[in-house]
Amino acid sequence: MKILVTGALGFSAHHLVELIRGEPGYELYLTDRVSGGPNRILRCDLTQKKSVEALIAKIRPERIYHLAGSYTNDYDVDYPANVLSAKNILDALLKNKVSARVLLIGSSAEYGFIRPEDNPVNENHALNPAQVYGLTKVYQTHLMNFYCKVHQMEIVMARTFNLFGDGNRISALMFVGKVCQQIKKVKAGKLSRITVGNLEAKRDYIDIREAVKYYQKIMERGVAGQVYNVGSGTSIKMRDLLAQLLREAGLGIDLVDENRPSIADKTDIPEIYADLEKLQGL
Repeated sequence: MKILVTGALGFSAHHLVELIRGEPGYELYLTDRVSGGPNRILRCDLTQKKSVEALIAKIRPERIYHLAGSYTNDYDVDYPANVLSAKNILDALLKNKVSARVLLIGSSAEYGFIRPEDNPVNENHALNPAQVYGLTKVYQTHLMNFYCKVHQMEIVMARTFNLFGDGNRISALMFVGKVCQQIKKVKAGKLSRITVGNLEAKRDYIDIREAVKYYQKIMERGVAGQVYNVGSGTSIKMRDLLAQLLREAGLGIDLVDENRPSIADKTDIPEIYADLEKLQGL
């Protein structure tokens, strides 16, 4: 079976590829914005329609794990990376008459404004993004719905909460990535203090190694057009997560400066964690 993984140099793809490589019967193709490397990555800018059409025509994949994307909260960056790239892949499949099953990666940021009593939040909850990143992921969800209903395509979505794992690969724009980058600089003598945001917020974190296993299950067993939350089903206070990261690095909490949001900042959601009943049903 031919499998295409986009965003092959990214945090999630690294772990997914390691998982798939250990199984027989798969012909694996990897793509990213740059080429080469030990995994022979194919270069393709997924925001360029013609490039994507050529890629799909060449490989004719049977499954696509679309893991490429961006998390900057800059609309001009996140919209092409998170929405246009997905649209180009789906359009290329239609144009080349390739019947591939596609896994898209959504985000808990799509839920946005969640009250504590709304937890655990399930897939039927209204989508009310509080950030540009979450907004672009909502657009991607609408794309899936449209292509499934109008073109009867086989598309499923993992709506992922927060990822935890190898600090050397996780995005420096995410909480864990930011902290790990600063820890490295402190230990190297390049930084004296670690600066973080609100440590009272509670978030749902899942180990990336577990998350990619769920991605595979959703790909194999998920119902076309359906969204599946991927998380731990519990929340952890950011202060406790930070303390864990510092402990592992042999550092103390006394090195940390916290920038608390103002009371008027309603985009800072106090707590959110996933209802996993639908995922467990697979």
